[in-house]
Amino acid sequence: MLYTKISDVYALNIRKDNTVYLLQLGVYSNKTSLESDTRDINNKLVIKKNKNYYVYVGISKNKDNLKKISYLYNKLGFNLYLSEEEVSNKEFLTNLEQFDLLLNKAATNDEIESINSVILSSYEEMVLKK
Repeated sequence: MLYTKISDVYALNIRKDNTVYLLQLGVYSNKTSLESDTRDINNKLVIKKNKNYYVYVGISKNKDNLKKISYLYNKLGFNLYLSEEEVSNKEFLTNLEQFDLLLNKAATNDEIESINSVILSSYEEMVLKK
């Protein structure tokens, strides 16, 4: 997995067909800390890897959309990191392209949060549970 600071999203050249970018909020070694620190965050994806809990708050293939999502969390005081994942689920990738189009046109924070929530749920259902 590749981790970079979210400010580096400006330099990304996002073109790989099966690569998605996840905005990571943090990594926690125990569930209590995770729940305490993220209790006010409704739209999140928690993935357990190697005894740690990784918290993601956004997924996109579009750098402008990543900036839109990261803005919501930066103004709440969170520093996000960018991770890159290869996804083989073609249905999810097709859906993400459509959601990215919607997210690109989203004008309000509520619209961004709503679309982002669906993307996170779709990733969990279509990629992680398969």
